[in-house]
Amino acid sequence: MAYQPLKLQHTVGEEPVNENDTPPSPIEQGHREFHDFAFNPTSPRSVTAFDPTSPRSTIESRTTKHTPHWSSSTNTTTVTSEISSLQSDPKSGRKAALSRNGTWTFEILALAVALGAVASIIGVVFRYNGRALPDWPHDITLNALIALLATVANATMSVCLSSGLSQAKWIRFKQRAAPLSDMEAFDDASRGSWGSMKLLTTAKGGSLGTFGAIVAILGLALGPFAQQIATYKVRSVESDVGAIIPRALNYTGALVGNTSSTGYVPILPLKAAVYNGLFAESNRPAASLQFTCQSGNCAWEPFDTLAVCHECTDISSLIMRYCPPEMGLSPNMSSCGWQVPQGAHLNTSSDVFSMTSFIPSAYGDMPHSTMIRIIFMGTELHNVKDALNPWATQCSLQACVNTLSSSVINGTLHENVTQTVLNHTVVDISSPKSTSDYHVYIQGKSDTSYLLGMGALLSVRGWFGAIFTNGSATRTTSDFSRSITDSDRAVVVNLTVGISSGETFFDTDIVTAFYWNHYEYAGGINMLMNDLAVSMTTAFRGFMGAVPTNGTSTTVESYVHVRWGFAVLPVVVVVSCLLFLLASMVMTRTSNTQLWKSSALAALFHGLDQETREKFQAEDSLHAKKKQAEEVKVKLYTDSRDETLLGMQEMASMGAGPRLRRWRRNMQA
Repeated sequence: MAYQPLKLQHTVGEEPVNENDTPPSPIEQGHREFHDFAFNPTSPRSVTAFDPTSPRSTIESRTTKHTPHWSSSTNTTTVTSEISSLQSDPKSGRKAALSRNGTWTFEILALAVALGAVASIIGVVFRYNGRALPDWPHDITLNALIALLATVANATMSVCLSSGLSQAKWIRFKQRAAPLSDMEAFDDASRGSWGSMKLLTTAKGGSLGTFGAIVAILGLALGPFAQQIATYKVRSVESDVGAIIPRALNYTGALVGNTSSTGYVPILPLKAAVYNGLFAESNRPAASLQFTCQSGNCAWEPFDTLAVCHECTDISSLIMRYCPPEMGLSPNMSSCGWQVPQGAHLNTSSDVFSMTSFIPSAYGDMPHSTMIRIIFMGTELHNVKDALNPWATQCSLQACVNTLSSSVINGTLHENVTQTVLNHTVVDISSPKSTSDYHVYIQGKSDTSYLLGMGALLSVRGWFGAIFTNGSATRTTSDFSRSITDSDRAVVVNLTVGISSGETFFDTDIVTAFYWNHYEYAGGINMLMNDLAVSMTTAFRGFMGAVPTNGTSTTVESYVHVRWGFAVLPVVVVVSCLLFLLASMVMTRTSNTQLWKSSALAALFHGLDQETREKFQAEDSLHAKKKQAEEVKVKLYTDSRDETLLGMQEMASMGAGPRLRRWRRNMQA
């Protein structure tokens, strides 16, 4: 079949000729104009963006002429492929470039991590609230973990806030026209708290943008507030490990010695304890007691121990005037002294102080547990100077069982006697029998029998008889001329103690010690006897008859204290971020806005339309264009080629036909 040439030829872009020479209808004419605008690259009014050499040049017209060797289908295919290459491919490329912004999956995952981090902070502090500081590997602290979780929450929340604020920008321009400069304000807000603060103060963000800016600013305080949730306090914690103190069940320390009147002598630790109690004057007679308290603060339940007790009684009411027998019936009263029925006396008025000791005899003149009885007498009270006030005090030392309440505070031992049990049994040991038991037994409160061995008791009595010899202190004029080498006065001291002063002559050092305490302290004699008893008790508790007693050790422990008020802000911030993300998702769907978020390609592919760009061509500097952008209001709209662009408000409100004709007029001009 031979090829027949077409009867009608026309150039692409020219108006086709109607076969019946009938003018086209207005509708047909409008369709043809739109067809020429959209698909005819040779039309003199067509877009010039395809020529990179000149923005206003037109593409060279392509005249489609049929020859005997071409078919009309070939020409149609060529034109269609060119149009496809210019329009279909760029659009598909844009969709591919923006595909990563087409979902909220990444933001939802980031927000889930933020919620998990804040929930972990709450869970961790709840777990350790009121507990000791955790001992984690590599010296990791609770604050370090909280700081790490807070950092994770801040970082993941910033992803949601950045995407949400960026999407709020497109929603804002989709819903209504706004100044073009708001585009930059939203972009700054999506990058950090400073931009959010500027968006908030300028009130350009609308409801969604303002909400997101507030959340971004509050997020700055999430880390500091999270670390303020957990604080550290100290408390006392008791433990039954590391608190041991001895108590004596018995004491049998003694050595056989012919030098003692009783045949026994004390062991050296007991002698040292007696001297320590008499002369140390440290007010800590139990300082040598060996105890264990690892924390420095310990306490024990009251316990019984074999001890030495003292007892002092004021017998001043029993004093009587005493004159030596050699003075006859008319004695000189200035040469007379005082005496008590127990047998102690002051020889003359010149003796201001005396000590008289009584050691229990083998015939049982005192309770069997007694070690010594001492009577102290004087003519001056410890606090009344230069006045004659005769007085007398009787003190004794004896074995007993004490109930002690012991504690260690800051490494110092404190003990109080809460109960004392004595044995007043009188025993005659003048004719000892091999079958007799002359030990001292004392029954404690827990039905435990405590024992003081007979040898230990006799050793103390014999030694006390040697060191507690009778003696006095004298301050007379005649004594001033005596030599310190005189045998009847062993100690000469010029001292001032209490109200007493001047040169004083003492028979023994022990008399000096009691004299000193009497004038230095109120109740000084009773105090010194107590120190002596406690020091001897300490020696009993340090000997082989002692057993350990466990107590509780109190340590100062740091523990976690949670202030739940500071947890409110982190929870509020992360929940607000969740609400902001949900609001962004809902408003994106309801406003039919493309999900572009912070994509830079979206601004390139869907930028300003031609007329809006021409508004800014007259300005050269960026600052001037920014100022002008504050006055130009734009809105997202879809043009005749299904392109979403930012355009001025009046262009966005026109239909496709009016926008087309207006654009043609601008191009022809």
